[in-house]
Amino acid sequence: RTPLNAIVGFSKLLAEVETEQEKQQFAEIIDSNSELLLQLINDILDISKIEAGTLEFNYKPVNLNELCRAQQEIHKSRVKEGVELVFDEKYDSVFLMADQNRLSQVFTNLITNAIKFTSSGQILFGFNVREEQIDFYVSNTGIGIPKEAQERVFERFYRVDKSRSKKIGGTGLGLSIVKHIVAYHSGEISLESE
Repeated sequence: RTPLNAIVGFSKLLAEVETEQEKQQFAEIIDSNSELLLQLINDILDISKIEAGTLEFNYKPVNLNELCRAQQEIHKSRVKEGVELVFDEKYDSVFLMADQNRLSQVFTNLITNAIKFTSSGQILFGFNVREEQIDFYVSNTGIGIPKEAQERVFERFYRVDKSRSKKIGGTGLGLSIVKHIVAYHSGEISLESE
């Protein structure tokens, strides 16, 4: 409801603004809250499909370097000043049979979380190839996750610190969806944090 309330409220105020600066500010608030609302609806639909066993996957060869470069382009303008987003490119060409959109969704959720909680330093992401296995990773110099919360972060609607994450935003669905997408690709997900 929060993003919808912002959209409705600022849409009404938009007709009454007197300066171009206010108009631009209100338009940006409406735009960012529209994105939040769309993401929330998409997450809820995905969770519903996961529970119903109807989440669809379209497996085809995916060029992992291209996928990661695209993720870097998408997210580099979203990082805070003083934070660097780095694709740790180690291999010339690696292909994986996967659903490209769902794999992008995994990276988007993980990188977005890193962006939210990293105010300085670096967000590093990429993959390592080990025989018949590929290990994807996203690491950052952010605030970390307390030890007592680490086992729960993949649960639906769980947020580590509700007072802190309320300021940052999020519903606690992203990592749960990530866990299911990874499982559908016969993979596992884990975390290490301080």
